[in-house]
This record gives sequence, structure tokens and C-alpha cells, in this order.
Amino acid sequence: MTVNPGFAGQKLVPQTIGKIERLRALLDETGYGNVEIEVDGNVNYENAAKMSRAGANIFVAGTSSIFASSGTLEENTAKLREAVKQ
Repeated sequence: MTVNPGFAGQKLVPQTIGKIERLRALLDETGYGNVEIEVDGNVNYENAAKMSRAGANIFVAGTSSIFASSGTLEENTAKLREAVKQ
């Protein structure tokens, strides 16, 4: 979880990016580099890019990205996919 669990619309807990980085490094160093890291909580376009660069590769997206009213589901999904490629 990258937010405090409980309800939608919360801000990202910034320290979670470092936790993702440390977990990715630990997995890689101990021979578990194939293990995927899933993130859930304020997976907006900007945060998803940060999470991806930190080592996450599964994203639980919701109201902050793919279900946002700023575009269609297809447009928002494409935008999120582009964000995590960075």
C-alpha cells in the first residue's frame, strides 16, 4: 500500500517509493529478481512513473488515473501505460 488504507483519494505516502526501491534491490540481490512488486494507492500518472522507476511492475489503478473523468477509460489506460514506461 502506498497510502494509508481505508478510502479512495488519499495522497501518496512519499516514503513508500524508497520502500519499493529497497524491496526491488533486496529481491534482486537474493536471487528473486523475477518476483513482481504490486502497488496500490494513489496510482496517478505522476506517481505511477515514480513507482515504476523504483521497481514496481503491477499497478492497482483507480480513481486517480484510469477511472478519472479527464478522459475515457481507454485514453486513461493508455496514458497510465505510457507513464509506467518512463
